Amino acid sequence: MNERLWIHQEIDLPDEFDVKEDKLFYRNIDLLKLAKDYGSPLRFTYLPVISNQIEMMKMYFQKAIERTDYQGKYSYYYCTKSSHFEHILKKAIQSDIGIEISSAYDIDLIRSLIKAGNITSRTPIICNGYKTPEYQAGITAMIQQGYCSVMPIIDSKAELLYYLQESKGLAPIRIGIRLNLSFIAGYDRKSRFGLSAEDILSFYQQEISKNEKLELSTLHFFNEKGMDNSDDYWNVLEEIVRFYCQLKRLNPKLTTLDIGGGMPFRSHISSDFDLSFLVYRIISTVQTICHEATVLEPNIITEFGKYTVAEATGTIFRICEKKTADEFNWAIIDGSFITHLPDTWAIHQEYPVLPINNWAKNLKPFILGGLTCDSADYYPNVPENEFIMLPDTEEEQFIAFLHTGAYQEALSGFGGVNHCLIPSPKHLIIDRNPNSILEYTVFSEKQNSEQLLNILGYH
Repeated sequence: MNERLWIHQEIDLPDEFDVKEDKLFYRNIDLLKLAKDYGSPLRFTYLPVISNQIEMMKMYFQKAIERTDYQGKYSYYYCTKSSHFEHILKKAIQSDIGIEISSAYDIDLIRSLIKAGNITSRTPIICNGYKTPEYQAGITAMIQQGYCSVMPIIDSKAELLYYLQESKGLAPIRIGIRLNLSFIAGYDRKSRFGLSAEDILSFYQQEISKNEKLELSTLHFFNEKGMDNSDDYWNVLEEIVRFYCQLKRLNPKLTTLDIGGGMPFRSHISSDFDLSFLVYRIISTVQTICHEATVLEPNIITEFGKYTVAEATGTIFRICEKKTADEFNWAIIDGSFITHLPDTWAIHQEYPVLPINNWAKNLKPFILGGLTCDSADYYPNVPENEFIMLPDTEEEQFIAFLHTGAYQEALSGFGGVNHCLIPSPKHLIIDRNPNSILEYTVFSEKQNSEQLLNILGYH
């Protein structure tokens, strides 16, 4: 629907939003009622979005594969680091996906999901990140147990030497290797991850190819700039596929290209990025280069974290007070950007922001201020957007920051101590039962002072 919004223009609200009786509804959920019933600040997670995101991406890849007659298969993996919560993992796994982990404690998370019956023998696990001895031991133990497919992605020479040694006492191990992108001209990011192209070729020829217990099946990379339709992204992808073809000629067992993550999520309400075209171009680019090199197209793996979970969660704040200072209008929220949405402060992440009520009022420019005593606790804090538009009213006002479901709890230290002792907000889980009826579950209450003081040693 067409509505007036924050930046002096009219845009079309996405289908999941509606405005009725001067109030914002999200997927038929009355957000004002939600704020009144559960209080604010409030973080809410609508779980069906996770399934929708996964199935939509699978559809994009399937259509691209069919359109190009691509010979490889596609597999969707979810990155646990984006949100480790059990309700997130359980919902994601229901869509028949793989799981990507990145630390030693993720091993126990996987074991818990196996014990609960959420992860089955069909669920593949990829182990990324730097491998501490504890992490390596956990990976090896899971491989020995053989419950499900577990594949470490080699990130360093020391890790490769570890598996060369450990493989002597194990059944054959499938491994992947992460490619460091520094060899690509024009890739201007410094990266500590992975092995150089020269080292991968050398290690394969001198070590892996001579070890019957190791099978190098996957080449992995991650473009830290994310996936987009820029010339830089396509140049990097083309160079990596050419290297894949070079390695494939040496290693017939190489079957899979793991292109990592970075699929965009909607950071603005009017985002119109064509994800289906991006997927099609990825598939066609890989196919074209493989055909030129007379190499069979690889299976494709993606590791999508932020894309999977970001749009499932929103954060509601109440405006405590409006004030004028230094020629700017300020609106003080009942929370903190530094503690509740740390990416807004740390990497200047933008999110869709909408008023929940008073939609019929005229709009006025404001900067949002947080409750901490830190001058950096405000939003927006990017040069191109100096303020947002709020309804010009003295009535009670609520606002919603949308698509906040990735990384924010982990970065703010969920359940821990935050800046200025600002408590973690109440967290509400919303799902639909088999009859499509909404069900509401309080996952965690707002922190109280006793909890915070106990953490700090005040007993």
